[in-house]
This record gives sequence, C-alpha cells and structure tokens, in this order.
Amino acid sequence: MDWTSYAQRLIYENGEYHLIIYLPDDVEFSKEFGEQTLEKEKNNIRKYIEKTYPTIKVSSVKFMTGSIIAATLMLQSPSTKTYAAASSFNQTNSIQLRINNRYVNSDTSPVIENGRVLVPIRIVGESLGAYVHWKSKEKVAVIKKDDTTIELQANSTKAFVNGKVHFLDAAPRIYNGRLMVPIRFVSESFKIPVDWDHKAKVVLINSSLPKASDYLVQKGDTLYGIASKHKVSVSDLMEWNKLKSETIYIGQLLRVVPPSIIIEGPEVSLDEMKIIAYKFDTVLGFTVKYYEGHLSSYNSLKNNNAKITDIASFSHGMRIDGSLETDYPPEETIAYSNQKEINSLMLIHNAQGGRFHKELAEEVLEDPVLRDKLVKSVLAEIEKYGYNGVEVDIEGLGPDSRAEYTSFIKELKAELGPKGYMVSATLPAKTADYLRDNWTGAYDYKAIGQYADRVIIMTYDEHWSGGVPGPVASYGWVEKVINYAVKEIPPQKLLMGIAAYGYDWSIDGKNGKAVTVSEINNYLKKYGGKILWNDTYKVPYYRYKDENGDDRIVWFENLQSSQFKMKLAKDKGLQGIAIWRLGLETKDFWNGISNK
Repeated sequence: MDWTSYAQRLIYENGEYHLIIYLPDDVEFSKEFGEQTLEKEKNNIRKYIEKTYPTIKVSSVKFMTGSIIAATLMLQSPSTKTYAAASSFNQTNSIQLRINNRYVNSDTSPVIENGRVLVPIRIVGESLGAYVHWKSKEKVAVIKKDDTTIELQANSTKAFVNGKVHFLDAAPRIYNGRLMVPIRFVSESFKIPVDWDHKAKVVLINSSLPKASDYLVQKGDTLYGIASKHKVSVSDLMEWNKLKSETIYIGQLLRVVPPSIIIEGPEVSLDEMKIIAYKFDTVLGFTVKYYEGHLSSYNSLKNNNAKITDIASFSHGMRIDGSLETDYPPEETIAYSNQKEINSLMLIHNAQGGRFHKELAEEVLEDPVLRDKLVKSVLAEIEKYGYNGVEVDIEGLGPDSRAEYTSFIKELKAELGPKGYMVSATLPAKTADYLRDNWTGAYDYKAIGQYADRVIIMTYDEHWSGGVPGPVASYGWVEKVINYAVKEIPPQKLLMGIAAYGYDWSIDGKNGKAVTVSEINNYLKKYGGKILWNDTYKVPYYRYKDENGDDRIVWFENLQSSQFKMKLAKDKGLQGIAIWRLGLETKDFWNGISNK
C-alpha cells in the first residue's frame, strides 16, 4: 500500500512521536483499512516510517477520517514518562487528557463533537475512582461514584443521573471500540472540576480539588461580603455566575468555586523559541536601595543604560503627618540617570515593615489638610534630589478611599504639572471595575488616567507567596487585564508591568517565598532537574525536592515569558513596559529589549 498518497502529520505528545495519517472522509474504513489489514501492513508501515523519519522513533500510527480517530496501530510500547517537547513551541492539534495532574494515555484520543469534548468513559471513570459497567446488548454505560449513578446510552442524547433524565448537547459515540462521552457532563454530575484549554487542546480534570458549591444569598449579603467569606474575588464570583453588575437579591443561588492549586498544562521546550528585541518608547526600571552599599539596582542600571529610558526609585515613604521619609536616598542612581539622560522619578509608597500600610495611607489621603501637605512634600523632595517627577505607588487602599486617591493624583498634577514635573501612578491589575473589591476598588482607572501623565499597571503577582501556587503572570490573565485597561486609559499612557522574579511554594501552597531567577539556577545545581515550560500560561516553572524531602514548585518569569507580554504590549499600542525590579533580572533578560 502506498502510504505516501495520504496526507499525514508527525506530532509529539507525552514524550513520544506519533504519526497521523488522514484518510478520505468518504472511506469505508472497515472494508479498506480494517484491523487485519493494518496488522498485515505493520511491517510496511514500519519500513515507510524508518525511511521517511530516519532519526525519529515513532510510537504509533493513528488513522483519521474527518475528526475521528478510526484506529491506532502501536509500533512501540507506550511510555509512561512525560517529557518536554524538544523541537517546537507549536502544540499538537490532537486532544490530550490530564487527570489529577497526570496525562492519561488511551488507544483512542478525545474528540470534539457538536462543540463538546468526548473522552473514553472507562479511562475517565477508572482514573477518577468510579465503577464503570458496560451493558453491551443495550449499549448503555453505568458509572457509579459515591452516591451518584450515571447512565449513558450510545447515540442517545438522553442521560440519567440518579434516575433523573438529562438531555445532552452531544450524544455518546462508539469510536475504535470505545464509548466516548461528553466529559463535562460526567465530571459535573460527580461535582468534579473540569476545564477545557482550547489553545493547548487539553482536558483538565482534578478530583482532588475542592468541589464547587451553591450559596443562598441572605438578607444583608453583598457580593464583596460573600467573596471575602469564601476567600475568592468579586470578579471570579461575577464570572462564575455570569453577573453583569454587583446587584444580588435574597434567595439567589450563587456558584462558588473554592481556591485551589493551579492545574498544570502541557510541557514544551524553551530551546527552540526565537527571541525578538522589542523596542518601546518607554522602558522603565524600578530601583531600590535597602541599605548603604546595596547597589544591585544601580549596577543593573549602569549595565543596561542603553535600553532604559526611565527609572522609578522606591525611596520615599509616607508619614502619618503627611511628610515623607527616606533612609537611603539613591543619590548615585539619580546622578547617573541625569548623566545618561534617563528620566528619574521619585517613588512614594506606604510600605512599612514589609507590607503596605493601608490605615496610614487612608488616614493621610482622607484628610484634605494632610493630603495637601503630602503634595507639598512631594514637590520639595523632587526639587531637593533633582528628580524629573513622581511615581505614586500607594497600595492596599480600601474601596472607600476611591475618591480621595483620585483627588490626590489630580492635586499632584495641578501642583507639579506647571513646573514641568511628571505625575505617574502605579496601579494594581484588574479585569473589570468592581467597586467593592478590597484590593482594586479604590483605583478608578478612567479618572486616574485623565489626570496622570502615565499609568503603570502591575501585571504581576497574579499568585503570590501568601496564596496558592500558580503563575506570577499568566499570559491569559495579563491579556484580560490589558484589554480592560485600554478601554479606560489611552494606551499611549500605559506601561505594562513586567516581573523579573518568581515564587517558591511547597506543593500544598504553604511556606511561599519570593525568589530570583539566579536563585532558581542555584536550585538546579543543588537539587537537579530542569526548567519546564507551561504553554497554557506561557511561563516557566520548576519542581524539586528540598533537603527535608518536601516537594516544592517554583513559578517565575524569565526572558521567554516576557516575550509574550512584550508582544502583547506592542500589539495593544502601549507606551512601554515597567520592570520590577532592576537587579533581580538575569543578563539574558535584556536580549528581549532593543536599544533606545
């Protein structure tokens, strides 16, 4: 048989290569390509593969008619190991199944029918600890788990859960001798979280995650109060329940999904990624000086001055009387910036004792007299040290301080603008304007964008050391944040925050700590292993076992992950990027940024 006459594609999946041969849609498979024929052809197929792909070990051949895998011919013993793909960043178009953070292999891959993903029922049932029974005469599958029984019949859209009828969008089908069922229906019937990553084409199921529950709205409830009670965000509550506003009513049922450890996506290699040096109008680097002789930011500035246009020195803290204090003024950094014609901004903040002091900032901003004193203090310090303007990084304000924060930015602009000084605001990331959100509600993007010369959006700390493990800045989340920001603030005023660090957690989400990429490289030398890439989130991560034998996971940002964010910033027409912070990044990070 001449296999060269058929369209085909070589894919890399779960550490193995597989060849897909596309047969004509009208082929009658059982007559022309039945199992006996394929077994007889196995040697010919093997010879064809050895000739066509001499350097590649192909594990199986899959025969497809349309979108259906009609048969699979195994050439090698399936591997149970998962490897990082070595050849490309492009993911396979075949659908993968990941249950409880492990890829599950089957001789029949999941398929899509009528917009629903169908998977082999026995594989899913047994992986989730369910009992599966197949009634061949009736072509009915019975799946039991705990107190739930599901009955599904091949080619029928009618299903039963504990005797109650349900109608399916896509009927179960028999492919390659396997009953394929709509996974979302089965999973949700068992109240097990399921997700579909359409970009990576991975079905994600995790029975160990906390189950979703319904909350009945009571008298006096607010969306913010419910979110705080369940330790979730208002934005998530609104998304889960398709709410268009924060208005809720007594007796309303709200779906609540508890916080959980992020499900990991497909792994691919970083080696083949092409690096582009992006050019921006503004490349700002945050700088710090925590003690005399602390020069990591200063040294990074000197080494990369050809690419940096602006700095914001984390130097001046607010006092309760409206004045400013600085223990270690970065005079050498300011002098060097002026010498190299790099704009230097004085960053004012409300950080004390390792945290942002909410009460301090609110007391000052909500008092017009103290607020005016703070404005005058900013001007005095700018002129004293020779800064070009101010960067306002006041974080953690409650939603009741929304108007006062906006007034502060407006008053700063009125005082500094006529004297030629810039006013810039650094704001927390959000995907919508949730007025009562405890972390973002105080920051009115639209109003702030009207008064500030520039706005930095902190598109990082999506996950942080005090929360559950996950990406510092997943691409999908950053994209949502920027899509919202450009609706409220002119893109030419916006800088996208770029992180140059990571977080290291125990697998259960405890004992989190911030780490630099250099520290992660030291982990590699000490604990072994390798850096992996999650192509769902477009970020790297690293797993290791520490000296106590505890499993840990590190999510971080690097050159490769920043490439996706920088491209997004260019595509959205943003003024530039802001890096937190100079001195944390590795040397290769700057390969992704062009000279001025």
